[in-house]
Amino acid sequence: MYLVVCLICIVISIPGYIAKSGIKWWKGIIPIVNIYYFLKGLRISPWLLMVLALGLILLPDRLFILTIICVFASFIIADTYGHGKKTGFLGLILPFIIYPWLAYLSGNYIYKEES
Repeated sequence: MYLVVCLICIVISIPGYIAKSGIKWWKGIIPIVNIYYFLKGLRISPWLLMVLALGLILLPDRLFILTIICVFASFIIADTYGHGKKTGFLGLILPFIIYPWLAYLSGNYIYKEES
């Protein structure tokens, strides 16, 4: 049940995260496009994503891989939007408060586009 709450909070917060990274907010509503821009904004390695996707597809214990993703996602999101490990830990415990707070109220996107 906790993983479902965590994933729902991330999905609700994705348009806010995308808007803070300099992309139009409405691209956060389109289902596949929002995941692409969200992960692009977090600057996650494509190789890591392929390994995690293969783990979700091939391993019989998919819940373990999903738990790892939810644990590390809170720390990556908190770091990307200018907060530290304390906010990442709070995002792990209280995702229904911290993820929307980072997306819509607090935090600034720290990665700037390189020209």
